[in-house]
Amino acid sequence: MKKLMLVAAIWLLSAGLIFAQSGNGMEKVKKVRQDEVPAIVQFSLNNEFDLAPDAGSWSLRYLKSATGIGTPVLLKPIAYIFHQKKDGNKIEIQYSPSGTLQHARGIEKSGETQSRGL
Repeated sequence: MKKLMLVAAIWLLSAGLIFAQSGNGMEKVKKVRQDEVPAIVQFSLNNEFDLAPDAGSWSLRYLKSATGIGTPVLLKPIAYIFHQKKDGNKIEIQYSPSGTLQHARGIEKSGETQSRGL
């Protein structure tokens, strides 16, 4: 009986360790420097909002997935996020890795403010 309980405890412990290390499909966020942000994303920020890419901080939202034991972990970028405080407002602008605007908070596009004034 004691052997059975010992084997069950070892099996549960090893299963828990394997499950904890797998981490398949975990979404994470980390701060990145401006030179790590693709040029197309920086260009889109400058064109759409007339903001300098170095005027704020950047974050990268990515998907971390392991293909198996002993293989390298794959990191797939999901979005690049620009943060800035301007005139007391918090600005957050999110772009896809291809430079497409996903959402913006705390600021309007340059063209939207001009079209509303007409």
